[in-house]
Amino acid sequence: MADLVSPDEVRPQVKAWDAPLDHPNIEDARIKHTFAPLAGVPGVGRVEAAYRQRFRLKSWQYMTAVTDEMFIAFVVGTAGFASNGFVYAAELANGRVHKKFAITPLMVGTELAPSSTQGTHRFHTRGLSVAIENHARTFDARIDAKTEGGPLVADLAFSSRTNDEHLALCVPLPGGRWNYTHKFAAFDVSGAVTLGDRRIEFQPGRSFGTMDFTKMYALRHAVWRWIALCGRTTQGRIIGLNLVDPTPDAPVSENALWVDGKRQPLANVRIGESDAHADGVSIQLREVAKVEQKLDIPLVRHRLRHVIGSFSGSVTTQTGEKLDVRDVVGIHEDYDTWW
Repeated sequence: MADLVSPDEVRPQVKAWDAPLDHPNIEDARIKHTFAPLAGVPGVGRVEAAYRQRFRLKSWQYMTAVTDEMFIAFVVGTAGFASNGFVYAAELANGRVHKKFAITPLMVGTELAPSSTQGTHRFHTRGLSVAIENHARTFDARIDAKTEGGPLVADLAFSSRTNDEHLALCVPLPGGRWNYTHKFAAFDVSGAVTLGDRRIEFQPGRSFGTMDFTKMYALRHAVWRWIALCGRTTQGRIIGLNLVDPTPDAPVSENALWVDGKRQPLANVRIGESDAHADGVSIQLREVAKVEQKLDIPLVRHRLRHVIGSFSGSVTTQTGEKLDVRDVVGIHEDYDTWW
């Protein structure tokens, strides 16, 4: 596929695709910032580009996997001034959480591949190592963490079929900024998570996953609620949901429903504390566990709250088929960050 930002352009394409882009070079887009007037000036223009791409570009890959016994989520991310890695695993029977969160200055111990189709994302610091290998439609993850309850080791493989419809899109943000994201919520997951001497197996057909790869020239202050889940309906269909509120004002949206790997767009999304609604979607949340991450330092103030929830309700496909959702496990995110 062509670059997101063509060589002779300063703005990216605003568009949605059914597969991730090999070269989502949103970093080559121009934005408004302190040193923007230097862009294109011989010599000093490189200073502007270096500052913009190092300190205004935000990127991460977040993934979840769920089986009958456990929900696990992990991330590798950077916001220029600081990088972020975490893993948490919730035991679904009792809500017990095993977690390790870490924030490091700048890009210390962190590597973000430029796309989700190839390369490796890595985060490494004391007590936490997260590595994600990207292969366009399949992903391998290796995690080694020291949680409060003991060691956590995960080896997981996320797979999707050739004809599954992923979602990649680029949209404008207020203030002349841009966001590229690749999302999918219908993975088969295999592998295992080991907690101490206990091993939890993830088996295809019974274990499901989601992913979110994002590169954005983020707003100085970003606030949203987000829901991501994947599992089986009572009719046996594999469904996935990706919902965000507020939704950026653009002709395309990341709000989507997947049914057996086929994606349909969703509109009129509203996410509350314990429910969510969209055209053809009505679900309620029962809290299973929750985790929070906070940071308050010069230049960066960060609050992330994840509720691991059991979702129930219904979804209706574009053909009018109504599917019942009962106790499908996913996350409800409440995000508020200044950086």
